[in-house]
Amino acid sequence: MTANVRNGIFLVAGVYASFFCFQNTAVASDYSTPLVGIKVEDKLDFHIGEGVFQKFWVPAPSSTTASDGLGPLFNTRSCNNCHVNNGRGHAPEANISGASVPSFLIKLGKSYPAYDNKTNKIYPHIGDKRYGHQLQGQSSPGISPEGDYYLTYSTYTETLDDGTEVKLRKPKLHWSKLNYGDFESNTGFTMLVSPTLVGMGLLDNIPDEIIISGADPDDTNNDGISGRVSWIFNGEKKVIGRFGYKASVASVSAQNQSAFNTDLGLSTPLNPSPSGDCTAFQRDCMESPNGNSPHLDNLEVDKQQARLVDLFVSLSSPPAMRNLTSDIFLDGKRFFEEGGCASCHIPKMKTGNNSDFAVLNNRTFYPFTDMLLHDMGPELASGFPSFSASPSEWRTAPLWGIGLSEKISGRVGFLHDGRARTIEEAILWHGGEAKRSQEFYKNLNKEQRKKLIYFLESL
Repeated sequence: MTANVRNGIFLVAGVYASFFCFQNTAVASDYSTPLVGIKVEDKLDFHIGEGVFQKFWVPAPSSTTASDGLGPLFNTRSCNNCHVNNGRGHAPEANISGASVPSFLIKLGKSYPAYDNKTNKIYPHIGDKRYGHQLQGQSSPGISPEGDYYLTYSTYTETLDDGTEVKLRKPKLHWSKLNYGDFESNTGFTMLVSPTLVGMGLLDNIPDEIIISGADPDDTNNDGISGRVSWIFNGEKKVIGRFGYKASVASVSAQNQSAFNTDLGLSTPLNPSPSGDCTAFQRDCMESPNGNSPHLDNLEVDKQQARLVDLFVSLSSPPAMRNLTSDIFLDGKRFFEEGGCASCHIPKMKTGNNSDFAVLNNRTFYPFTDMLLHDMGPELASGFPSFSASPSEWRTAPLWGIGLSEKISGRVGFLHDGRARTIEEAILWHGGEAKRSQEFYKNLNKEQRKKLIYFLESL
């Protein structure tokens, strides 16, 4: 394996002052190491961007004008609260306040009962007229938060071919408080746990033609896999969606600025509203003070801060694959391939040569994704379609670093809503196009399953 592969791209949060004592050594609990080979000036900006990612924002007005503007509605005060050490979030336990778990979000959108993905129509993400595109359970002083919720879990037992029983859980959403009235009757709800921020700069620089070439929407080769490109609108331009569980965002910068605006209620160059996700039904929210400042481009997150966070997110280094020469790893790899997992979780990708960062150009890397939408079956369906993605379609999740989830953030919880407490549970939830792979796993014996999980945990 080349040095480029070993030193790919993974994300970590650190402290603002960490650039004073930076060491170019990655450990399993720290993903704040920049990609080897970046320019010296970019390395300094990397750690400053890491500080912006880490810092806590405060409501306006405040004497801290470089960090005010939080809210008026928000989910958290810092990017790192949702992505601890840039790792994944987790779902709330049953019957506790959902608003107390910032790494778990409730997205709102129109359910489109007549949705048909065969028409190739792009369905815009239209939020609820009262609550916008996402429920915010926190608020600035004098503003009512939107509400709160809790989860319960239904469980059932999946029996594998050798008699092993695995308990699976499925979350159910319950509203405990709504402060702005009822939702519209056609509003749907999708529960999402904050994802790992792994290799974003590399994924951002996969050429469009590579993603398009992997699509087979009509399953012309009859392998049961019919990946589709996620087309979205960027203004009036049709572009490929790459980020988010539904591949509904086109770039690292758009993803970061969307999170600033929706999760923290901050204005950015792409999302200049200082009221974040407030709606016309939330007048106090719309009229509340904001942190837009002349010295910050009349924004709360100005172009410079946005650039620094984009650089940090794009140029962080992922973990190296581990145990590559182990017989267990090699056996697990064979089961991964025999089970058809690699049909969607494609191991190898290569970037193009158009990045602003030379270190990202012409780079081979191993994310284990095809960046396409796949039907995962009704049990994993979301509450509404998103642009090109039907409720049951999701972007193939990259698998790199999946075995380090608990070490990185102290959390476990896989799939889009964190329902799966183990990698095994995540596999057993696979349906739709992945049903054959699920059945293959169920038919393995105990030792074979252990080898496959070992392989996945080594990526």
